[in-house]
Amino acid sequence: MPLQFRKSLSLCQLTSSIHNNTTSMRKRFKLKAGDTRTFELESHEGGGYLWSVVSNDECVKVQISKKTPSKGNEKQPLGKSFPVLVEIKAHSEGQAIVVLEEKRPWEKDIKPLNTCRIYITIK
Repeated sequence: MPLQFRKSLSLCQLTSSIHNNTTSMRKRFKLKAGDTRTFELESHEGGGYLWSVVSNDECVKVQISKKTPSKGNEKQPLGKSFPVLVEIKAHSEGQAIVVLEEKRPWEKDIKPLNTCRIYITIK
């Protein structure tokens, strides 16, 4: 009896099917003009993923940086990366929506692995 093989997925199909399960996070902050809020997002940098600002309003400034261990003895988790720090600084009164995406820079037509939408009210 001949062996039968299942049709294997190409790397592009596999990546596409994985990305259909995009995680979408939402955060809400109330800030005063001049305030700064910092929070962490899980990172998958070991797999080539990077967080980037996709959409931003002028009344806030957003900066994403890598978190470094506070002490020299903290080791990177096996198979994971350290979280990234997101810093939001409120400049002027109003409302802002900031959208962050975690995706591989070379994957132009593929949905991001994670999305974070931040709603900010500045008084």
